[in-house]
Amino acid sequence: MLELLFELIFEFFGELLLQLVAELFGDGLKFGWRRLRGRQGQSPRTREAAWALFAGAVAGALATWLFPVLAIRLPLLQLLNLVLAPLAAGLAVERVRAWRESRAAFSWPIFCYAALFGAAFALTRWLMGH
Repeated sequence: MLELLFELIFEFFGELLLQLVAELFGDGLKFGWRRLRGRQGQSPRTREAAWALFAGAVAGALATWLFPVLAIRLPLLQLLNLVLAPLAAGLAVERVRAWRESRAAFSWPIFCYAALFGAAFALTRWLMGH
């Protein structure tokens, strides 16, 4: 029983780590694209949300291509991962950015964009993994 619990925890954190690495990669691409275009300010929220969905889906497809086997094998836990991993990734990304920017206030837009990225990533991986 304890082995199953450790396996589930490892699988969930493995998927979460994969999402966080992909999120950092997506942020790097967005930063590079803005520098190439000469834009420094914030984009409109719809563009940010569209970028999060697009980049999450592309990163999920690439991750599935590189790691074709889903870490979580039980269908119920896969569905639970579709909900919890994006929320955990959004929270982690928001808190890391808050630490980097030396602010204590919670930023809902950053959390939502990161959670959207994570949801698109997880959903793409789940759909392509079946």
